[in-house]
Amino acid sequence: MKQIVSIILLILVLTSCQNGDAKKVRPEIQKSEKKVFPYSGIVLYDHFDNELLLDTITNHFEAQFSPVYIGNLKDSIQLTYKPSKIENRTPDWDKYKRPAPNDLQIYIDTTKTIGFPMSVWEYYKKPEYRVGKKSYPIFIENKSSDTLSIGLGDILPMITETKDTLGEWTEIERPFIYDCGTGLTELYLPPNEIVITALRQNFGTTNTKFRVKYELADSAVYSNEINGKIQIE
Repeated sequence: MKQIVSIILLILVLTSCQNGDAKKVRPEIQKSEKKVFPYSGIVLYDHFDNELLLDTITNHFEAQFSPVYIGNLKDSIQLTYKPSKIENRTPDWDKYKRPAPNDLQIYIDTTKTIGFPMSVWEYYKKPEYRVGKKSYPIFIENKSSDTLSIGLGDILPMITETKDTLGEWTEIERPFIYDCGTGLTELYLPPNEIVITALRQNFGTTNTKFRVKYELADSAVYSNEINGKIQIE
């Protein structure tokens, strides 16, 4: 009889310990599962109302990642689609250091939709307008204590990548290359400030993952990965 009572007491003690452990673990699990979206509280706006449509990205496209904003993190940010309006420029190519891999944080925000900037080949001919391509804003933050040189002319050195059927990342655009460097200025980003550019939202029949790559001299910085579709040709 005493042996049976001892077994029952042991079962009750073990059950109590397991329940106690569960109560301790559950809040931590809930915390880890909670998704936090950087920059989610920032409102992005412009003064255009033309319709925005999905694009079809193929490897025939030339990449164009032009800034639509450079400045401080604010609750509300007005975008500009004419690259020449971005004022963070210097004619001195070696004035600021190039980024190191840990200097930049890059995040594609799929909770917002913006337009696409004007082509760098035509913006000087026409008034500002919003290219009617649905785009996700890309936030690039300078996490270093230095002002960084982040681009040449009106272009950030970035390109779009997708995952192929073998799970390998593949560039799906051609890098943007200026025909001539005469008169080009460098874009710069002060510490703790951000640059916003645009990634076109893509129409297609094949599910894949997207990310953007920021090219450095001998390495690269990658964004978060997002789900999307692509048209295989």
